[in-house]
Amino acid sequence: MRHLLTAIFILINSTVLASNQTQAADSLLGVLKNTQSSEKRIQIYRNLADLYQENPEAHLYLLKMYQEAATIDDRKNMLNALDDILIAGISEYNKDTIAKYTEYFKKIATEDELKSLLPFYHMRTFDSRCYSGERTEAIKEELDSKNVETDKEDNVYKQIASAYNMGTSFYMSDQFKKAIPYLDKAMQLAETLPEKEKYIYKKFITWRVCFTYAQAGKNKEAVKIMEQLINMVEQKYKNDYQKQRPFYNIDLYLLQYYSFMISSLPYLTLEQEKYYWKRIQEIGKSLTNDLDKYNYYLCANNYYSNNRTERDFRKAIAANDSLIKFAETLAPQNLPGLYNINSMTYEAIKDYQNALKYLKISHLIQDSLSTEATHKQLNELQVKYDLNTLNNEKTMLEIKNKKTMLISLSILLIIVVLICTYLYFSWKKEKRMKMELKALHLKAQESEKMKQSFINSICHEIRTPLNAIVGFSDLIMNEEIDAEMRKEFPPEIQKNTVLLTSLINSMLEVANLDVSEEKLPCQPTDLKSICVHEMEQLKKKEGIEYKLEITEESMIIPSNAQYLTQVIEHLLSNANKFTEKGQITLGYRVDKSKEEILIYVTDTGCGIPQEKHEEVFNRFSKLDTFVPGNGLGLYLCRLITKRLAGEIKIDPAYKEGIRMIVTLPIK
Repeated sequence: MRHLLTAIFILINSTVLASNQTQAADSLLGVLKNTQSSEKRIQIYRNLADLYQENPEAHLYLLKMYQEAATIDDRKNMLNALDDILIAGISEYNKDTIAKYTEYFKKIATEDELKSLLPFYHMRTFDSRCYSGERTEAIKEELDSKNVETDKEDNVYKQIASAYNMGTSFYMSDQFKKAIPYLDKAMQLAETLPEKEKYIYKKFITWRVCFTYAQAGKNKEAVKIMEQLINMVEQKYKNDYQKQRPFYNIDLYLLQYYSFMISSLPYLTLEQEKYYWKRIQEIGKSLTNDLDKYNYYLCANNYYSNNRTERDFRKAIAANDSLIKFAETLAPQNLPGLYNINSMTYEAIKDYQNALKYLKISHLIQDSLSTEATHKQLNELQVKYDLNTLNNEKTMLEIKNKKTMLISLSILLIIVVLICTYLYFSWKKEKRMKMELKALHLKAQESEKMKQSFINSICHEIRTPLNAIVGFSDLIMNEEIDAEMRKEFPPEIQKNTVLLTSLINSMLEVANLDVSEEKLPCQPTDLKSICVHEMEQLKKKEGIEYKLEITEESMIIPSNAQYLTQVIEHLLSNANKFTEKGQITLGYRVDKSKEEILIYVTDTGCGIPQEKHEEVFNRFSKLDTFVPGNGLGLYLCRLITKRLAGEIKIDPAYKEGIRMIVTLPIK
């Protein structure tokens, strides 16, 4: 009879509370319908979401609150709504909701808000993953991210999240003592945060800390920490929620906290026992959710079975009977255990008949669940077996068909590959022939251009001295010109004859050297004697100092004496031609590390602009057209140097004239 009255009392209270909730919601919706002010509509949506806390309707009203706040660019309430939506999505571990609204949050939050709240969402997501079948993956990812983190983390929020997740990883692996240092670190770091962030971080972390301490056998510390959490949450509610959010149901959180305290009865004072049980009874009257009622009766059973002053096994049995009713729909797998608790409770009051009765029921249900589970498993296995058999038959048929098709396709593919290979190589051969033909054509065009350019250059260069020879020859034969003046013409004819001869000799050398790129024949050559000889042969000019910077002993190198002499002669001749005063230096030095010798000719003449340093080595290149010369000297020097496996260049660092450097190998 008492059990029946208890059930009726629960039903009446639930009906009244549900009715009150419906009336409040209807009243708020009525006000909403007649309100145009966005600020007021936002507040109404906030109240409706609070009214339907932890129900599907809450998400709808939070979303409307966000949309309404967006119309007036109320960023604070937009973030407020998104925060609640994200927390709910994370608690249910709804990946789509988490991803979608995290992106919304990132778009409107400031850098500081992102810095403080994203690590908090990461902590909650880690928790949800651990309880949603992804514990192993979540812990592995957290450990991997910690291992790859090399730089010093200066974000305290990330440090808190990292410490909390590491502690939770150990907690989930039943390593409670190892978890405590990490969770303590997270709590200590949370204490350093600004008040707003400190509250949300501490509220979440303390819950895990309490259970970890309790599991590690530190129940007294766990009770003390939970008491601090309760005081903090109640104070926060009074200061920030009670007036601003009248429909916010703080009792749902407090019920969890009080339940923890009741589960730790041996470590509470008598006053604490009575106080927390009284508060649980008060909250129990306003519960409408079956799961919350289930937790309430679990507390009641625990309290009446274990308290030190009001131990009442009859009330414990009544609470357990209520638990059984809710478990039939919420958690059928818990029924054997609940009936077994009833059996032990009856045994404690020496009612052995009921103890036996409930024990039998417990075993029957356990057997029934086991049998049902076994039958279900057998049926599933049979279905899987039949399905597997059909799949095997289907697979074998498909394999047979695929095998036939594969053979046909393989033959076809081989034929196609052979045809494609033939076409590819034919195309490649044709392309190669076209490229070769094009290259030959380009080479022929280039040769033709070079030939034409060469002929034009020769004609121009030969015409100048030839015209002088012909002109002065005619003047010698002209008797009208004074005899004394005619005596000046033969030297001019001689000078131009030498110039013409030099030009023809240079062109012949160029033609000879240009036909191949093979190295010239080399033999041991005394570089010192060549330098001394060429310096002696040079026609000296007044006002110029001629220097030799050479070794006292002979310098034998593998080279071609004839062509090397020609290079040094050209370089000295050029230096002498363009230098009016100062000095001309011929020398060499050995670079043993690179196994090469550097021959240099330095002058203090007019110099060459840096941008012309490469141009002077071109064929028929003359920077000053009024200076005698054929423009082939430096071009010939480069050809010879290249055929001797060396190089020639102008030293860009030398600014007092020109320094020509010839580099040759010594081995």
